[in-house]
Amino acid sequence: MDLSLWERISGFIELDCYPNLPCPYCKKTELQLEQDSLQTKPISQETLLSSSKKYKLEHNNKRNTLKSKQETLSQSDGFWLPLIDAISVAYQDLTHPLNGEAYLMTVFLTCHSCLKHVSASGVLLKPQNPFDKNKVKPDHIKIEHFSPTIPIFPLSSNIPKTICDELIDAFKHFHFDPSSSASKLRRAIEQFCNDMQVEGSNLNRKVQSLAKVYPEEASYLEPLKLVGNEGTHGSSVEELDLLYSFQIFQFVLELYDRKERFDALQDTYKKLAEKMGSNKLQLEHKKSLPSAVKQ
Repeated sequence: MDLSLWERISGFIELDCYPNLPCPYCKKTELQLEQDSLQTKPISQETLLSSSKKYKLEHNNKRNTLKSKQETLSQSDGFWLPLIDAISVAYQDLTHPLNGEAYLMTVFLTCHSCLKHVSASGVLLKPQNPFDKNKVKPDHIKIEHFSPTIPIFPLSSNIPKTICDELIDAFKHFHFDPSSSASKLRRAIEQFCNDMQVEGSNLNRKVQSLAKVYPEEASYLEPLKLVGNEGTHGSSVEELDLLYSFQIFQFVLELYDRKERFDALQDTYKKLAEKMGSNKLQLEHKKSLPSAVKQ
């Protein structure tokens, strides 16, 4: 999982710098945004503030940053340097993309390997420069929806469908509603525990039961459970929290691939042991990975 890639597009990014993404069809990182397919329609800032959580969050962050800078300037000594700094701060705020013209956008991405397509929609911002209209700042975009959903990390064919379905929903919501994404991740963890056949009246008890046979995996699931709880009952989940959680859960889910390789290796082990002489082997050979226990 390329954490830096997803962190980079979790906020507004220059249109010309939008990176290639993993293709949901062939899995290669050759899914490229086709600027020629971009279409936009204007939307008011007021409407965006009520409809786009990311736009509202970044708008509030910008306002708080500006307020902090103004408070710092008000405490500065002298006259000319604070005045120059104040003018610079005002100019940066005026030409900030969030203070520019806002548009709803749709665009296509095409994989340069398999030539298949993904549609996307989101918000485009056109920064304004009233002091020099010939000096154009780059457009910024935030894609909030991909169709089909792009997996943030590859989903192995060995992972049960019930877990994959919840994860696809978590990946989908990541781009426009992190709290809902965290809640979907929590459901994926529950499905994992169910597939491990552990019992418990709630997720916490299931994870504790899992620790008896898979202590490492269970220890990794504990902080993920807390992120999921915050997404379900709160609203302060950040994109980076989710990306760390996805990265950890990807490791936990590798248990299915390890089990598949383990099972496939047993016949090979048996043939080699018999040829070399099983009676010469001193260490016990486990014929299967541990099974989860019930409370």
